[in-house]
Amino acid sequence: MISALDQPPPDDESDVATLREPMLLRRKRGRPLEMTQSEVLARIRQIAATANGLFRIHHTHSDLYARARRQFGSWAAAVGAAGVDYLGAVNTARTRATETRRERLRSRTRRT
Repeated sequence: MISALDQPPPDDESDVATLREPMLLRRKRGRPLEMTQSEVLARIRQIAATANGLFRIHHTHSDLYARARRQFGSWAAAVGAAGVDYLGAVNTARTRATETRRERLRSRTRRT
């Protein structure tokens, strides 16, 4: 069997294109992307615009959270790349978590 490496160098440009063509059709190694970076960013923007925002995103949309961390290195980098104010989102989430904890404590003390 003769491989592309065993063949003599091509004489004209048409032979070069024939040799390069299989390389262009070959897909990248590894697991295929389920979402592109632009799709991840669009989904982050969409969720950030809702009433709940990015509060508890790692629980409610764990697939998006994991995918964003793989593609951008961290959740903060993904949110920043989406154009969302990450520090503002964190502060909102902290405030909301504190309010939720206070409400739970109040409801427990009312029952007893």
